[in-house]
Amino acid sequence: MLRVMALASLIALAGCHRQADAPGDAPSNVQVAPGEQLVTVSWDQQADLTYWIFFQAGSTVTAAAPGVPLIFDAHSPSVISGLANGVQYAFVMNATKRDSRAGPSTPVFTAVPRLAGASWTPGAPLGSPPQNLNGVVYGAALKRVAAVGNAGTIFAGDFNYTSTNPNPPGVTAWTQATVPTGFVSDLSAVTYSGSQFIALGTDGSIVTSTDGNAWTSAVSIPNVNARMNSLTFGLVSSVTTYVAVGNGGNIFTSTDLTAAWTPAASNTMDDLYNVSFLNNGFVATGANGTLLTSAADAITWVSRNSTTSTALRGAAYGTGPAAGASAQYVVVGDSGTIVTSTDGTTWNLTPPPLSQDLRAISFGTRFVAVGQGGAVVYSDDAINWSVSSVLGSPDLASIIFTPAMYLAVGPSGANAVSK
Repeated sequence: MLRVMALASLIALAGCHRQADAPGDAPSNVQVAPGEQLVTVSWDQQADLTYWIFFQAGSTVTAAAPGVPLIFDAHSPSVISGLANGVQYAFVMNATKRDSRAGPSTPVFTAVPRLAGASWTPGAPLGSPPQNLNGVVYGAALKRVAAVGNAGTIFAGDFNYTSTNPNPPGVTAWTQATVPTGFVSDLSAVTYSGSQFIALGTDGSIVTSTDGNAWTSAVSIPNVNARMNSLTFGLVSSVTTYVAVGNGGNIFTSTDLTAAWTPAASNTMDDLYNVSFLNNGFVATGANGTLLTSAADAITWVSRNSTTSTALRGAAYGTGPAAGASAQYVVVGDSGTIVTSTDGTTWNLTPPPLSQDLRAISFGTRFVAVGQGGAVVYSDDAINWSVSSVLGSPDLASIIFTPAMYLAVGPSGANAVSK
């Protein structure tokens, strides 16, 4: 009798866990958006279904075909990375319900991954009321973005490529950071050392943060009677150097932000607007076409002939993806000015692609510069430049590259991204 009862119980249990019916419909509202070496697949997700994405290079793909790559238990939106730019890929989806057979497949969707930097999406202005934003940086170790501006304004947010938050897309949510009590200095620049964020005030003040949210004061640049405009961080042969530049040719350096800053001889009285650490050396740019370079110590600076008398604002270095492209330094400035160099010593003037002032440039996988009135220019070889713009024509002052995305900020809380 006991054996019969046990067998009956097993039969009843099996009946309760029989295979579920397959979904009756294919996943709905599927969208496939191309990005840089990736696509983002989104759809209307139902909680009780498990979704499968099948994909391959070409114009078509069949679900569950032998050898076809797949994403199992995908969640909307799903980023499929590691793809080749300029190559067409085909995608198809289906779903299962618990342990059921697969339901109907969607139509095949195609997309071609491409470089970021050409098409831009503006975000809602940051701040209430919006503050001028003068600098932005990506903390790769933390996957966080920090933007700084006037009156001690600092915003921080987590990088999230698929976020649709309007401030701007690509950042989960900007939050206003906590600064030292009474700190209201205008912040002109921000950098990241690999372990902390460092921001520079126009009055020489310095604030730092390990997470982008809570900031503390560090040793200020002493006896500054001129505006300080830019800050960068360099690491060569395990030697750390922070460099800050400003009006009147002022250059200061620090190795640890705890001892006093040391002035360096720039041999110029021209205002310096930007300093960057590029290719194991420093490049400073400024008014009247001023262009200075320094070895890793940032103490000895050499004036270079920039071939222009126009104010120079930002610098970048990289090798573009165009066939035959060589490694280039690129400096941008007012009136669309662009000067380039292969060695940092001899510079050449490029015909300006537009007339608006260019305020900043970044190299991610291509050169992208932004500036006045939402102006954007980009190049894959530092020679041929294309023109784009940001909707609404916001002035943009600073630009960075995060994974597969450029992000720019500017006056009146302006911000925009390009994926």
